[in-house]
Amino acid sequence: MNKQERINTIYRYQQRWLLLRSILAILTGGLVVLVLQSNGEPMYTILLALVLTIMLYVIGRERRFVRKLTNVEQAKRIIDWQYVSEMGLLVLLAILFPFIVLIGWPGWSLFIVFLSGVTLLHFVQKMLDRQISEYDADQPMRREIKLDFVKD
Repeated sequence: MNKQERINTIYRYQQRWLLLRSILAILTGGLVVLVLQSNGEPMYTILLALVLTIMLYVIGRERRFVRKLTNVEQAKRIIDWQYVSEMGLLVLLAILFPFIVLIGWPGWSLFIVFLSGVTLLHFVQKMLDRQISEYDADQPMRREIKLDFVKD
């Protein structure tokens, strides 16, 4: 499968699961707010953990799908790192934020944690994108998997 076919395939896969991922993201955000407002009420915390687990499963499914498009082992490892870093930021935002608030750290620490996580994810994704094209020229970079690059 050439690069354009892979871009189209991954884009179609992402569109098929977009509604579920959007619903899970909204639920995660809402549950984070409920956990914060209820001072860590176990019911909301357990629901947050459940929704977060489902979200991580959905992201993991996409990772496995994208991995199947290449036969190059180094490219598969980079794909794993791309998705693991995305999952890590999700867990950071959904679990660490309420924890920081509930233990009473100052509000600016949330900003520092969020900004650091997003900045680190951006640079890691950029570095991994550059590396993946070295190992498998037909494997699209993550920034190429958007409507602008899809051609059917």
